[in-house]
Amino acid sequence: MDERDEITWLIVELTPQGERAAEDGSLESHLRDGARVPPTHPIFIPCLSYEHKGRRSVLSVMEGYAFVGSDIDGGCIASLMETPYVHSVLSRGRGIRKVYDTLPDSSVRDLRTKLNEMVGVDLEEGMVVRVNGGGFLGVSGTIMLLYGDMASVLVSMRSINVVKSFPRFLLSPVVDGK
Repeated sequence: MDERDEITWLIVELTPQGERAAEDGSLESHLRDGARVPPTHPIFIPCLSYEHKGRRSVLSVMEGYAFVGSDIDGGCIASLMETPYVHSVLSRGRGIRKVYDTLPDSSVRDLRTKLNEMVGVDLEEGMVVRVNGGGFLGVSGTIMLLYGDMASVLVSMRSINVVKSFPRFLLSPVVDGK
């Protein structure tokens, strides 16, 4: 794919209420509802929170910000800024000369990778996790063993139970069944 065809991302500065929503995992749904962002439109919240064995963890690679795919119309952007969760969408200029600042997809992929690496360090045996890449993308299972940068995960499908090894950075805790 030509680099010019890749998605770019609007940089959304959050309010304190937006930061709390990012930490409790509700920010994406608030942004979608408040700004009428379609369900398939990309949004990345560089924060993940989960609870395991009564311990709550919040991991963030960039506090105070979220990212929304830039190919939304001006009405959605205006609605986004009217929510109590968004302080601003970073931009330059005013009026008809206003231009929204964007990040290339490669920068957001780097943030996702850093967040996944942080999560990988926080994993524990017995934790239910979801696979975030590779041939088992989206599959959930239970961590049976952690060793080095790898995790052995019991994956149960309709007709098979298998223990598969994954790099820790490809796994994230399942939060409330999601």
